[in-house]
Amino acid sequence: MNNGYIEKEFHLKEKNRLINKNYTLIQKLNKFKIKFYKYINIKYAILIIGFYALVFDRNININEYSNHIHIAFSLNDNYTYPIMVSITSILLNSNKNTFIQFHILIGNDVKKRNKKKISSLKRLNKNINFSFHHVGNNFNGWRHEKKKLTVASFYRSIAAELIKNVDKIIYLDGDTLTFGDLSEMFKLNMDNFYFRGIREILPKGYKKGIDKSRFICAGVMLMNLKLIRKNHIFDQFKKYYLKYFKKKKYYGDQHIINTLFRDKISFLPPKFGTWFMTGQYIKNYESLKPLIYTQKELIEANNKPIIRHLWGTTKEGIFLSNKPWLIDKNCEIKKTWQYYAKKTGHYFSICKIYKRAC
Repeated sequence: MNNGYIEKEFHLKEKNRLINKNYTLIQKLNKFKIKFYKYINIKYAILIIGFYALVFDRNININEYSNHIHIAFSLNDNYTYPIMVSITSILLNSNKNTFIQFHILIGNDVKKRNKKKISSLKRLNKNINFSFHHVGNNFNGWRHEKKKLTVASFYRSIAAELIKNVDKIIYLDGDTLTFGDLSEMFKLNMDNFYFRGIREILPKGYKKGIDKSRFICAGVMLMNLKLIRKNHIFDQFKKYYLKYFKKKKYYGDQHIINTLFRDKISFLPPKFGTWFMTGQYIKNYESLKPLIYTQKELIEANNKPIIRHLWGTTKEGIFLSNKPWLIDKNCEIKKTWQYYAKKTGHYFSICKIYKRAC
């Protein structure tokens, strides 16, 4: 047997050995692959089951929360950031056992990107959900006598028609800050009332025909949607508006609510929507008849408010002539508003639009 044959046979055996080795390795890899895929499939199955269990448990937990409340805002596209700041203050100060369903009333002007910005606030509190309700063409052609108030301020009047299967809701303006859980406010008895709000102090020369003893601020209200829906009060509201609109009297929604439904109005405790209770302001409340709020209630509301409604002015330097995102003065309430503005995750954009805010 020559060396060439031996070398050839050697190479053939080596080739077969390598082929067999590779084949064995492939078989092992295939077995591993099968086991690996089985492992992966089991992992996926566990994840899927876990996901559905989480969703299922979450649905159960929503119903098992000791507090399940509803809050509404009227959104004008240009007012997106103030409302986001207001919502952020709610989210950061609510209890862990409170689930909040937000209802945002919107018109044609609201852009999708701004709806997404509002929905992004879910990252701050897992116990919430957002629903957007379109007002449709119900307010086409409506306008307000004051330029600073938009048509969106009328949206709350149709809330009961748009928000189905909800009996009661907290309504808030975007110029509010919340410093505590709102479940106590939500649980207040509505009896046979449509609205509960903070009693308003009206100037002496205010419109005639108004019952000043039962006048509330519409910027913070508890609304009895079930009764409002039952009695179709939006139809009454709309007729009243159109009647005086033709006479070139552009009454706002707060005026209409207090004029039409004064017998169906009650009051909220002052801590749920107080302004700054300066000494003079407390005296003004004490001079009203009938007396609704005690001095103790007003002082407590000022020192430990649940909701601060930033609508007015004061000569004592606490809050000056405008909203906290529009004032130059670096006062305490502006700093507080800035704190919540930063938590929205859109502070740079807020500062870009409202230069005085920062």
